[in-house]
Amino acid sequence: MYSNAAILRAIGESYFELENNSRPSKAIPKIIANLGQATKVDRIYIFKNHLNDLGEPCMTYTYEWCAPGVTPQLDFDYLQELPWSLFSDIETDLRTNRVINALVKDTKNGEFYEAMVAQGILSYLFIPIFSGSYFWGYIGFDNCSKEELFTNDQVSSLHALAATLGVKILNDLQHRKLLRSRKSFYDLINNMNDVVFRLDLEGTIKYLNPVWEKLSGYTVEESVGKQTFDFYESEYWVEIQQRLDNLINGITLEDMLELKLIHKNGQRIWVKVYAKLLKKENGKIQGITGTVFNIHQQKEMMLELQESQRSQQRLNELLQAVNEAHLSFFVENDFQSPLEVFLDQILQITGSKFGFIGEVFFDAGQPYLVTHTLTNIAWDEDSKEFFKKNYRGGIEFRNLDTLFGYTLRTGEVVLANDVATDPRASGMLPKGHPPLKRFLGIPVKKAGKFIGMMGFANKETDYTEEDVSFLQPLISGYANLISAIRINRARKKAEELQRISDEKYKLVSENTGDIIALHDLQMRFVYVSPSIKKVLGASPDDIIGKKPSEVFGVKENQPELSMQTEKFVVPHFHLLTGEEIYLEILMSPLMNESGEVYSYLATSRDVTQREKMLIELKETLAREQELNQMKTRFISMTSHEFRTPLATVQSSVEIMEMFLENEEISNKVKDKFSLHFSRISLQVERLSKVIADLLLIGKSSQNKIIVSKQPIAIQSFLGNLVDNYPVPPERTLKINKMQQEIELTTDPIWLSHIVSNLIDNAFKYSKGPKDPQVILSNDEKHVFLTIKDFGIGIPKSEQKYIFDSFFRAKNVSTIKGTGLGLNIVKDFADRIGIDIQFKSKENEGSAFTLLIPYE
Repeated sequence: MYSNAAILRAIGESYFELENNSRPSKAIPKIIANLGQATKVDRIYIFKNHLNDLGEPCMTYTYEWCAPGVTPQLDFDYLQELPWSLFSDIETDLRTNRVINALVKDTKNGEFYEAMVAQGILSYLFIPIFSGSYFWGYIGFDNCSKEELFTNDQVSSLHALAATLGVKILNDLQHRKLLRSRKSFYDLINNMNDVVFRLDLEGTIKYLNPVWEKLSGYTVEESVGKQTFDFYESEYWVEIQQRLDNLINGITLEDMLELKLIHKNGQRIWVKVYAKLLKKENGKIQGITGTVFNIHQQKEMMLELQESQRSQQRLNELLQAVNEAHLSFFVENDFQSPLEVFLDQILQITGSKFGFIGEVFFDAGQPYLVTHTLTNIAWDEDSKEFFKKNYRGGIEFRNLDTLFGYTLRTGEVVLANDVATDPRASGMLPKGHPPLKRFLGIPVKKAGKFIGMMGFANKETDYTEEDVSFLQPLISGYANLISAIRINRARKKAEELQRISDEKYKLVSENTGDIIALHDLQMRFVYVSPSIKKVLGASPDDIIGKKPSEVFGVKENQPELSMQTEKFVVPHFHLLTGEEIYLEILMSPLMNESGEVYSYLATSRDVTQREKMLIELKETLAREQELNQMKTRFISMTSHEFRTPLATVQSSVEIMEMFLENEEISNKVKDKFSLHFSRISLQVERLSKVIADLLLIGKSSQNKIIVSKQPIAIQSFLGNLVDNYPVPPERTLKINKMQQEIELTTDPIWLSHIVSNLIDNAFKYSKGPKDPQVILSNDEKHVFLTIKDFGIGIPKSEQKYIFDSFFRAKNVSTIKGTGLGLNIVKDFADRIGIDIQFKSKENEGSAFTLLIPYE
């Protein structure tokens, strides 16, 4: 295995080499030598990207280190101007800043495979090097002696080093470019015409050559006669006067001064003024003469170079802070302390008053930020206490209606230089929070994934895209650190889960009443838990290497095992008592990395009591079904037998009512007989309805109910049903219809029976001041048909029994009924696919709702 300590030490030495060498080309050979000795690979090299004569992207083998005994490849012609088109898949990965850590035998690219095999390479690591946003090249690690991959932590550290090398290369290129520009500028200055001037002893301009007009914007005519002080910034006036006095008094013979000339348009131009005394032949001082050189571009370039050097120095310090955070994290598992220094330095460089850096997480698809470090801007005692308690553990920010929330929501850079008027800053700051004037929010991404964020505020001048560009190397370094933190966090979590899993498995295996066993492919015991002694009377040591059929009398022709988890019940025989024990076995295949089954894990539970109960229940069920069939036949027979005498009674009553029409019978006698006939008819009708209901229940229990669904227009259907319903005298039935007709598919016969039964109940149990209502409504999937009454209602404690056969609530004892109506309604509703719901309150009424699907 590659040594973490040796690699980290070599990386630290590499950073030192980069810092102490002005040119990367001098540092690279030492760096790859340090890395080679630390990693003990066979070869380390660097490919540099360029374009060939045809303009095609190529790479050339530029630097190399080889272990002793390994053949160098630096002069291998094949590795010079090697077209990237041969390895487009590798180029794609490296150009998107992705590291390749792989074995040669796993590659799918034929050209690449042949090239690696020709060099005897078994495993390799490629790390891209970016100079700014330009893919400059990559560093490669070859192992020719063994197939071994680097760890994720090692890859992250080497990736960070490559990023720093890229920054150093970019800085070197920029520095050399500035030097070339500076030399060109000096050549230009030396060959251009300069301003020639003459002053009197009071500093009044007496002569200027025409070049003055080009330099200052003023004509010679409007300049001669004025004081020379008028054309330079006031901060230089004292210095100019002192230099003139020194010349006039003979203290100096000639002088030179750099200062800013004020152009006619207000522009400030850097110039260098050379001056000396002008004397007559007799030695008398006549004035002062000299030359004005335009050095503005040179001066600005020098200032820019100085600023660039200062910026580069600050950038190197920041990169060092990121590297220290990496090292602290890998060595001491602490990244927060160096990141505090890192944030302070960024604030100084950007000129920001306060800021934060943190990690982005997602909760139910919504992003939120947890800080790694932030500036303490607590404004009252509560916020101070909150900061003190939560700073080290990270403070969460979930408010997305803010400027930093905009970056969290969109993953975009936010440049806000007038926060008060910025529409993205809709969220209000907490009371007492320092004013927010300017804000810069930068997303931190790794391989296109949004993983972190930086935020800075209240720079004295506007934030610009240049600020973002300048911070790019730091953003990349911070992204690598977050990735390393997440990898480490996931590793620790996995280790902890594995530890807990092992402990639980051991606890369960040793203490559970279930049997846990491992079998080989021939179903021989490889491992079995001690619980088998209690369940089957066998010691684990006595059965290892044997099959269940050899020990417990298990039949060989058990269900075939598959690639999926299977559950089945298998009878075993107790070794000591000979008793038949039923085991419920959950059998799961265990597979290797190739997807091949190498073992079976079996968890067995004693279900003997359950299985014996199931056998008894099956026997009881068979007897129950036989009794139900007898009951159904009895109900059917009895119902048919009752119908004939009831029909005879009813016809006899009707005949006797006809005799009552005889005029010879007194009205008093007629009234008495009519009363008794009416009672007889009512009871006959009631008994007939009970018989009809019983017959329906009998048909339903024998599955003789025929359902025939067809399209119906529900409003028309319901209107016809209500129009033909025999509404009781002095009562009404209202329908509240929908805005438009809806056609749905159902069985109109049984739906009519269901609705009629519910309307019957509504009238029967609501003899109050308000009559029942029928209400139609709908949504996207259902029509809701509600029959509502304002009657006696159903007691809450009895509502769960309302659909049971022959059940009647305690508050309906004075109202005649059989308790079969709602049972039949529920049965028919279920058969035709209608859900039925109800709400009821005692003494206030009930509402039964049918949920009828469109289809």
